[in-house]
Parts: sequence; structure tokens; C-alpha cells
Amino acid sequence: MSTSGVASTAKAIKAEFSEKNVTFLAGSIAYNAFVSLVPLLLFLVLALALFGANWQNEVLGLITRNVSPVVGNYLEQIFQSRASGAAGSSLVGVVVLVWGALKLFRGLDTAFSEIYEANAENTIVDQIKDGLVVLVSLVVAIAATIVATSVFGVLRDAIPFIGLLLPLVLAAGLVAAFFPMYYLFPDVDVSPREVLPGVVFAALGWAVLQGLFQVYVSVSTGGGETSVVTGIILLLTWLYFSGVVLLLGAVINAVTGGHAGESGASETEPESAPDREERLDRNQAADYLGRLREEFGHYDGMEPSTDGMAGDARPSGPVRLVERVENGDDGRNWEVTLRWQSED
Repeated sequence: MSTSGVASTAKAIKAEFSEKNVTFLAGSIAYNAFVSLVPLLLFLVLALALFGANWQNEVLGLITRNVSPVVGNYLEQIFQSRASGAAGSSLVGVVVLVWGALKLFRGLDTAFSEIYEANAENTIVDQIKDGLVVLVSLVVAIAATIVATSVFGVLRDAIPFIGLLLPLVLAAGLVAAFFPMYYLFPDVDVSPREVLPGVVFAALGWAVLQGLFQVYVSVSTGGGETSVVTGIILLLTWLYFSGVVLLLGAVINAVTGGHAGESGASETEPESAPDREERLDRNQAADYLGRLREEFGHYDGMEPSTDGMAGDARPSGPVRLVERVENGDDGRNWEVTLRWQSED
């Protein structure tokens, strides 16, 4: 992609970010995440405890290192006070924990559908099904990350500089954890390759956010003990910016995949006067399409021309093609719409 194409895509992402009010959605997700965080983490610890008691300590250590010591210690107190309760010792308790955790993923599912402007009906059954898949994938990805971290810890003394690869392993773990979310939640047809930009951005964004957040915590608290209220505020702050990063990844995928602004644009935006509107016969239409083909850079020996067209119409980014066929009283009506951005 050319420099102008990158700039055009960046402008489209910025416009889509503002239009979809991503910061408001991130705030809603942060609240739902905070309310659902304890059930989600208790379920995670309960699931990993099946592999051994030491796994619970590994999860707590991973949370402490990758969120912040303040938040990690706060969550550790919650685990110690509730992990042995009746909610985790019965089948009903497990169901309650899973349901609380799924509330978070249902909120993310709704936000992704809003960003993609999905027209498909997204029932609560679909949301729960997608949430279960993402929840299981998240548990597996975290388990794999813990195993990889433990292996690196064992091999650190035997293999020099192997610790330098640990951030890459953690980033790969985040990619594996986020991929099902970005693939299932949009509720539109997307390919695995199409969702990779947002997944990689979210993984790297979380890694950078974690580092910045720890610096912020160390500066704001002075390295001392903090109260429960301070811990809650810090946790909400981290959840909010984490939600912004996740949803910005969804916006990137929606724009680069051609799913942004597909529905509702003509209903919400006022129509402007067209620069050119006329009825063409077949020969005139073929001539116009020939000139349009020149603008796309496929000349076939012809000299480029913009005769009859408003300025330089050469696309600077992706071109959206919409085809509609309607059956009317006079026969079938065909409509083809091409929309793109140009340099001029």
C-alpha cells in the first residue's frame, strides 16, 4: 500500500473510531468487565486447578506481572477470601461463575457487532455460544502461556539469552487468546487473514499498555501500599484503556476489511447534489466504464483521461462494490455502486 493509501486508511479508521463512539463502548465494557471480573477469574482459577494446585499460584503471578502488583495483590485477596467458598464447590456455583464471566463476552460481542454494523440477528443464544468458545480459548491460551513461561524459567540458566524471547511468547499467547474473539464476534463473514491486523494490534497494544500502566502505578503510588479504593480505581482505569485497545483493533479490521459504514450510511447522512447525473445508453455506459477503467490504471494501450469526470478519480485506497438486483413489474432492475476515495 502506498503512503497515500496508508494515510487514507488512517483517516478512515479515525473517522470510524469517532462515529462509533468507541470510548463510550469501552467505558461500558470496563464496567461490565469490573462486575464480571471476579466470576471470570474464579472460573479461570477453578478450571486451571484441575491440573494441579500450583497452577492457581501461576495464574496469580501472571496477573500480578502483566497487570500490576497493586491489582494483582488486590485480586489475590479476593481469591483467598472466596476461592474456598461454596460458590466454587458445587455444580450450581460453577454455572454461576460461567454465567458471570459470559456477561463480559456478551458485551464485547455487542460492541463488535455495533462497530461492524452487522445486520445478522444476534440472539442471546448466539452470544452465549460465541462467549463459550472465546472463554475456552482464553483458558487454553493462558494455560499455554503459563507452561511456556515455566519452561523458559527452567531453561534460563541452561540457555543464555533465552529470556529475551519471553516477550515474544507472551505476545503470541495474547494473539492466540484474542483471535477467536475477533473472528467470531463481528457476526459478519470474515476470513482468518482479515482479522489478523486487529489481533496483532490488540496484542501489541496490551503489551505496551501493561508497561505504561506499571510505570503509572509506580509513580502515582510511590511504590507503597494502596487502599482498596485506590486499587479499584486503578483496575477500572486499566480495564477502560484495555477496552479501547480491543475495540480499536476491531475498528481497524472493519475498515481494512471493507465492513465499515456498510449499513445506515445513506439513512443518516444527508444526500448532496451529484456532480454528474444523466441517463446513458449501452454505448455511452460502455464508454464511461472504459474511462473509469483508465482511472484504475488498466489502460490497454489507451492514454489516461479524466474527460467527463470530476477531477482525478484514481482510487487512493480500497474500492467498495455494491450490487443489487430487484424484481419489478417491468423486469429485473440492476444497480451497481462503486465508492472510493481519491487524492483530489
